[in-house]
Amino acid sequence: MLVNFRFENFLSFDKLSTFSMAPGKSRQHMEDLIELDIKNNQKLLKLSTIYGANASGKSSFVDAIGISKSLIIRGFYNGLVLSNSYNKNTVDNSLNETKFEYEIVIEDKVYSYGFSVILSLKKFMSEWLYDITNDEKMIYTIDRKDNSYNINDEFLNLDEQSNNRISIYIDDSANDNTQLFLNSLNDGKKTIESKDNSTIFKKVFNWFNNTLEVLGPGDEARGSIASLTQEEEEFKEDLGKYLELNDTGVIDIVQVPVDNLSNVPAKLQERILDNITTDIKKKKKEREDIEISFNTILNTSQNIYIIQNNDEQFEYFELKFKHKNGTLYSLSEESDGTVRLIELFSVLFHNDEKVFVIDEIDRSLHPLLTYNFIESFKKQKSINQLIVTTHEDYILNFELLRRDEVWFVDKNFEGNSSMFSLEEFKERFDKDINTSYLNGRYGGIPNLSCLFSEFAKD
Repeated sequence: MLVNFRFENFLSFDKLSTFSMAPGKSRQHMEDLIELDIKNNQKLLKLSTIYGANASGKSSFVDAIGISKSLIIRGFYNGLVLSNSYNKNTVDNSLNETKFEYEIVIEDKVYSYGFSVILSLKKFMSEWLYDITNDEKMIYTIDRKDNSYNINDEFLNLDEQSNNRISIYIDDSANDNTQLFLNSLNDGKKTIESKDNSTIFKKVFNWFNNTLEVLGPGDEARGSIASLTQEEEEFKEDLGKYLELNDTGVIDIVQVPVDNLSNVPAKLQERILDNITTDIKKKKKEREDIEISFNTILNTSQNIYIIQNNDEQFEYFELKFKHKNGTLYSLSEESDGTVRLIELFSVLFHNDEKVFVIDEIDRSLHPLLTYNFIESFKKQKSINQLIVTTHEDYILNFELLRRDEVWFVDKNFEGNSSMFSLEEFKERFDKDINTSYLNGRYGGIPNLSCLFSEFAKD
């Protein structure tokens, strides 16, 4: 789970900005909070909504999380991270450090992990990991400016061989500004015998790799229609019920045999089938006494396929959407709103712990569907968190949201963005915050100087 996220010198954000999932003083909707089994019975928010005008910096905030995650998991691999993503409103920022820091909860422990990087040079400058559950305990720090580091051997409690290895690894990392230490320890090339807290490196890395999920306006939540092996009957039943309840016109999901995976590139097909075959062989080796069959769900922009494998023979099916008149439609034939609901499916139906960060959650959705989606997520008895940007003012009311679940992003005349919570305004619980927002009380709305019609020619 996410507690806090801090960043600076990134896109439209110049100064240090802090976003928090820690509750404020609001006593509303206490049942919506996530209770943690740590000191002082600390709680966390399940949801945060972020409002702001177009080009105010909402997407820059989402990109800050997405790109910092990418740097942790993949580094500057394949140019996925743009080296010009620093804030350009200050002349010297191209050579100033961009900083990212997360406070996260893993197995009832709170950790602070962060790093600084000069994006224009693609150089990592510093990195740190602390246990901040109770008292602050340094696990390791690296300062690549002077090639120095500190590591808490007592905290890690490694055997002598692993202790020697990690000393070599961190010394190498302090002299290498092209890769983060956390990334290098999880690249499959280094081995450390796990003993007590030594697994923290793997746990923190996996949190970013598996728990944190960042979705742009057209992205799909992993597992919504995933390339994962699962019981397709349960999947179809849940998806069909979900679409029917949202009044999409879909009443059932039908599995139709097809000859091949059309619209899937040949090389991708080959890789998928090879992976399935490899997994089956691995499981057969582990359990020779049982028959292994795989049902893999694969989503493309136009179709949803099920790949069935029995005795290494593949059969293909397409999932189609049955409407009230009995007509079957492929994914590409459905409305944008239905496709958007499918993209977001696993946010509501995901069993594993997740932190979803979604840009423009209301894209192609009716206001009532957005409201219902947010309300449904809040009522779930899970420890998943949802952070969304939106323009949907219909959900901006205290019957649905707490004060601390509402954030605003505003941009000043210099083009720099800032973030602030509605909690700072101490609004009464009976106040119409929707109207106040549209009237500009909290900022985060367009500064319209005239009507568009004034530009129209006679």
